[in-house]
Amino acid sequence: MVALETNNKIEMNIALREYKTPQGQINFPAIFSINRESRLPAMAKIDLKRTFAVVLVAVTNAMESMNLIRPMNATQIMDLVDAIIETSEEDQLSIEDVMLFLQQLVRGQYGKLYESLDIPKFMDMFEQYREERWQAIRNIRDEQASSHRPSYHEERVSETFTKEDRSKHEAARIDYLLKSKK
Repeated sequence: MVALETNNKIEMNIALREYKTPQGQINFPAIFSINRESRLPAMAKIDLKRTFAVVLVAVTNAMESMNLIRPMNATQIMDLVDAIIETSEEDQLSIEDVMLFLQQLVRGQYGKLYESLDIPKFMDMFEQYREERWQAIRNIRDEQASSHRPSYHEERVSETFTKEDRSKHEAARIDYLLKSKK
């Protein structure tokens, strides 16, 4: 936040490294670990002006970094910032989410922008980032759920059973099932 407020690009880039893998990819688990009070919706509820100013600096810096024939004007950028903050509650975006997306946008990871960028184009590309983020959340949740599911033997058969005990147990279970169907 301080790096954005002072418009210190070097400090901003250094701060964002915390949310990247060594290969430069976004480390979504690190992003997800940011507490709720530090996310855009909570920030906007506490101090909308400051939140708006911080996002405005980030977006303006990104727009200045792109070599577009028809860049967004100041009014469009303010409208875009308003849209970003308004939609941030949908998936609890953080300022780091916005910054990482903008960094990728400037680097051309969402396609080449030759002539212009407007709010609908920006929001379409931002939606791609948000979809990647959502898929990362789903993958993490799926992994967590699968790691907590016990296997058949862990769930039903004690680890203290010997192989012979397990065989007897399985035979008794099969016998019971066959008798109960008659």
